[in-house]
Amino acid sequence: MSESGKSSIEDYECGCEPMKQLLDILLKSPGVFGARFSGAGFRGCCIALVDEEQAEEAMHYVLESYRQVQPVLSRQLENETAVLVCETGGCARLY
Repeated sequence: MSESGKSSIEDYECGCEPMKQLLDILLKSPGVFGARFSGAGFRGCCIALVDEEQAEEAMHYVLESYRQVQPVLSRQLENETAVLVCETGGCARLY
């Protein structure tokens, strides 16, 4: 997952600076297994796979770290939806 994210930046020049910074923060976050852009990194979002037991800690780390590198942009975020923690559901099935 992270290699795909890195490739999109290096090989296809995807991502604006704030999104690249967010991706770097995610990759340094506790419990993160991997992260990448969704939406080519030009106003999309980043997604990450995170250890369930460290999801809350990772969420706080991302918010605080992003506020430090992007103080103006981070003031535009809605705190309740700036970072969303989701759980996987069941897989698709044919009956």
